[in-house]
Amino acid sequence: MSDAPHGLPGHAQVTILRAMAQHWWAFALRGAAAIIFGILTFLNPGISIFVLLAFLAAWLAIEGGTTIWQAIAGKGPHGVWTWVDGLLSLAAAAALLIAPGLSVFALVLVAGGFAVAVGVARIVLAFRVSDVLLGLLGAVTVLFGAMLLAQPGPGLIALAWIIALEAIVMGVVLLLLGFRLRRLNQQG
Repeated sequence: MSDAPHGLPGHAQVTILRAMAQHWWAFALRGAAAIIFGILTFLNPGISIFVLLAFLAAWLAIEGGTTIWQAIAGKGPHGVWTWVDGLLSLAAAAALLIAPGLSVFALVLVAGGFAVAVGVARIVLAFRVSDVLLGLLGAVTVLFGAMLLAQPGPGLIALAWIIALEAIVMGVVLLLLGFRLRRLNQQG
């Protein structure tokens, strides 16, 4: 058992974790946005593809914008992975808005590829900062992305439910991480 506070082994030696703790609210905001998006998608599984794309693009834009803001504000030694996370989110949002007429198959591939790429970036960052919850967030994201890529033709309703489930799980993990970082920030 680690004697480090909050179960974060070696966190005092990791500069980027301290920078992340200063902006804990951005993780909580990302989590709340993900949960809201997930609930709205579960409640409206038959929603039109264009509205689904708009919700997904908005969520990805919030995700990317807040992550890039964290990269700019943090300026830690491993900030490149935060930039990768944010830029991938913004690129996926732009792709969904620029080409809304793409088939559901293409949406599945974009969402699955995004999830795998960003999940891997989050796992790498989790190892760099020794944070289990950030690693869990990355693993969940990779798992859902792999599911989408392995079964690209389940239909729009199944895709909507998979995306909603990932968003809710990711939102809960982000909220947990945000509030744990808040406690770390309060302890200075």
